[in-house]
Amino acid sequence: MDLSVLVVEERERPVWEKARNYLKRKKLKLFSASSVKETYKILNREPVNIVLSDFNLKNINSLNFLKKIKTLRPDVEIIFLSERVPLSRAMEAMKAGAYDFYEFPINMKLLMTVIEKAAEKQTLYIEKMKLEKKFKERVNYGNIIGRSKAMQYVIDIVDSVASKNVNILITGETGTGKEMIANAIHYNSSRALKPYVKVNCAVFNEGILESELFGHEKGAFTGAAARRLGRFELANGGTIFLDEIADLPLGTQIKLLRILQEKEFERVGGNETIKVDVRVIAATNRDLRRLIDEGRFRDDLYYRLNVVKIELPALRERKEDFPLLASYFINKLNEEKGYKIKGISKDAMQTLLSYQWPGNVRELENALESAMALAKKDFIDASYLPAFLLMSEPEHSDCYRISNNLTLSEVERELIRLTLNKTNGNKTAAAKALGIGLRSLHRKIKEIKTPAP
Repeated sequence: MDLSVLVVEERERPVWEKARNYLKRKKLKLFSASSVKETYKILNREPVNIVLSDFNLKNINSLNFLKKIKTLRPDVEIIFLSERVPLSRAMEAMKAGAYDFYEFPINMKLLMTVIEKAAEKQTLYIEKMKLEKKFKERVNYGNIIGRSKAMQYVIDIVDSVASKNVNILITGETGTGKEMIANAIHYNSSRALKPYVKVNCAVFNEGILESELFGHEKGAFTGAAARRLGRFELANGGTIFLDEIADLPLGTQIKLLRILQEKEFERVGGNETIKVDVRVIAATNRDLRRLIDEGRFRDDLYYRLNVVKIELPALRERKEDFPLLASYFINKLNEEKGYKIKGISKDAMQTLLSYQWPGNVRELENALESAMALAKKDFIDASYLPAFLLMSEPEHSDCYRISNNLTLSEVERELIRLTLNKTNGNKTAAAKALGIGLRSLHRKIKEIKTPAP
């Protein structure tokens, strides 16, 4: 944690030099002021965490000085050094908010210990502020970005159902922010301070998924050396988010249906019936109605999950949100990665708007992060954007827009990728559209994935 200390020294004393040397060794950022006026200027301008000051200052009552500092920066810790000060005055300073108070001659070892304790307190305070900020963002939908009608409609639904104890089904293409919406619902509900458990149903096979969801008893299967609590048990009183719900095996669907109906289940290999109170939020990027018709998803489970349905729009359907999204991601990545990007050029924004974004908001964030990493200026120009954006598929057109600074191999790679996107991954249809054989397409895809050294 980067902390800074302001040393206020109106008169020279050996202790100040020793203190400064110590602070430098500890790699704390150091500011110095030789007057009260200069102290206020620094506090208004710099992120000071600790003030180390003489108590006997010129032209000002020290308690008024302390109160002024606390008015400017309530979070700052103040350590006073003094000589021949009555105990009552020292007590007044402590009551007014001073962190500590020392008389000359100063025991340097003791003073350094106090500075370290003050630094620890500031570190905890900063971490607390960060956690509160994150929680506030969740509660205020701070990371649901969009002024478009489509996104405002989604936010209105979230606002309406978050406090109601109903199951919710979130649908939308990959990368549209389904998990973000689930987070907002949980953290704006009466269960916000209770457990919030997430499960991706697509990453486990049926046997392991049942153990993950419902837990197992010791000896239930080979390798079950001890009892394990499942995700539903861990989420009791709170919320469980079941992502990729379409990948839930039919056998597991029956057990999930029982939990939704009866609020009870047994662990794998167990006989004890366990009661739970869990709100279920499910998400999928697939058409569950179609899966029901194909016999791959139970209609009774669908109706239990789909008490309220939230459909997230694709990014290409809300392009009026692009400036807001770009600004949000630039600020977010500046903070996370230490970049110093101030904005995006008109040409770069037009390039973003021309692309169809099959990966939606997630793909946009990745593209902006790539551009920010490559940028040699303090703004994103079109030349810094990933190559695939320079060859985009315009809306309502059978043509592709190709940049003149791509190599032949890059053009071929992007043409194959865009064609596969257009055919929803159907390689036979893509090969026909490209005018090549299916075997040739497979070979080219393999070459793209494993380029020659």
